[in-house]
Order: sequence, then structure tokens, then C-alpha cells
Amino acid sequence: MKKLTLKDMTESEQREVKTELDRARKHHGRPLTNAEQNRVKDEAIERIMAAREKIAKVARAERKAKRAQPTSATFSWTASISTRPHR
Repeated sequence: MKKLTLKDMTESEQREVKTELDRARKHHGRPLTNAEQNRVKDEAIERIMAAREKIAKVARAERKAKRAQPTSATFSWTASISTRPHR
């Protein structure tokens, strides 16, 4: 999966990234450098991508389980044909 950008994220995911930046800023007690901001953003984006992938994996498994299962009964085309002769 390609790396997410802030534009690709939902509002709640964007808010989560900004909250992480704020927490890091408070933890350091000063404004973050660009390198520190990028590192914090990348870590938050990686967590969001992992969460999305986990959700997608569950959805794929559910779709696979819901897919029509083959049965031992076969289609009988003769059952759908009328046995009465046409006049």
C-alpha cells in the first residue's frame, strides 16, 4: 500500500496526527524542528496505515467467507424443462 498523505486521510485521522504533534511539542517543551515533526508525522501515519490494513484484512476475510460455497448438489437442466410435448 502506498504511503498516506494528510489529504488522503479522514478528518479524525488528520486530527490524530495533529494531536501527536502537539503531544510531542509539549513533551519537548519547545517548538519541534522539521526533522522531529516529520518523524512524529511518519510514525502516526504508519499506525493509521496499519490500522486501515487490519480493517481491510478483516473485510476481505468476511467477503471470502460470504462467497457462495460449492455444494454437492448440481444444477439439473432437465428439471427446468417441461416434459409435456408442444402442440
